[in-house]
Amino acid sequence: MKFTWVDYSPAYFETVDSWLDNEARRELGFDDGGWKEYWEYFMHDELYQPGKNFWCKVILDGDKPFAVIGLGLTDDRELTMPEYLVAPDMRNQGYGSAALRELLEFGDKILGQEFVSARTVIFPDNIASQKAFEKAGFKYNRSFPDDGTQIYLYQKQ
Repeated sequence: MKFTWVDYSPAYFETVDSWLDNEARRELGFDDGGWKEYWEYFMHDELYQPGKNFWCKVILDGDKPFAVIGLGLTDDRELTMPEYLVAPDMRNQGYGSAALRELLEFGDKILGQEFVSARTVIFPDNIASQKAFEKAGFKYNRSFPDDGTQIYLYQKQ
């Protein structure tokens, strides 16, 4: 593997929160809060069991954190990706899609769980995320009629 994947901890709060520029806040829906609020919600909701059906991982290139991703695993072994944030200075350089490809290939080692498919939802005007997920092997599936958000799917071979 090229990157290092570590469990998110509060020690990363300031770093990750600094990545929430206006574009990221809008795309991730964090207008009223930050990454800490997102992480605490999942860490304290009884439906989510860290290390079993929920993970929050910081992705490092060498010793530099460049992305954070929230991941869920459904009962039918589908990996869901509700949040994925790449540091502003690392966007549009291929890091986002490279990390996604690595997760899809080595997810069993990164998460300690196997999955058979993956899903994410992307806002229609987030072209950079659409391209990153497509480069990683995701395919557009459909859009929701109410807000146009788009579902992208990945099926393991």
